[in-house]
Amino acid sequence: MPNIVTRPTTVGATLDHAGHGGVQAKSGAAAKLANLASDEGFTPLEFMDAALAGCLVLSVRIAARKLGLLDRLVKVDVEVTHEKAHELPSRVASFATTFDIAGEFSDEERQALIAEAHAICTVGNTFEHGAIVRDVEPVVL
Repeated sequence: MPNIVTRPTTVGATLDHAGHGGVQAKSGAAAKLANLASDEGFTPLEFMDAALAGCLVLSVRIAARKLGLLDRLVKVDVEVTHEKAHELPSRVASFATTFDIAGEFSDEERQALIAEAHAICTVGNTFEHGAIVRDVEPVVL
C-alpha cells in the first residue's frame, strides 16, 4: 500500500502599510505579492493563472500514467492567459491554455492527454464549476 503524504491547504496573505506583501502557505512555501504591476512578485491574477498552469502540467502526467503513455512523456509546458470580464463584478471571464507535450505521441494521443488533464485538474474544475467564498470568522485588528 502506498504511503500518501498530504500538505496543509491553508494559505495566507499579508500587506504592510508601505504596500509590500506576500503569501505564505502553511506548508512553508512563500512568494512575494506584487501590489503594483511594476512591483517584484506575482499579482493575484498571475497566481490564479499559475495555479491553473501548474495543475494542468501535473494533471498531464497523471493522465499519461492513467492512459499507459507515461514512458513516452518527455516534458510538458502549459501557458495560461486570461481575459477579464468587461462588466462588473470584477472577475476573469475566460482562460486560454496552450499545451506543449514533448514525446512521441500521435495527435489523437496528445488530445486524449489534454482532455484527461482538464478532467483531472482540480483548479480548472473549480473555475469551470465555481466555488463558494465565505468568511469563517471575523478578524478584529
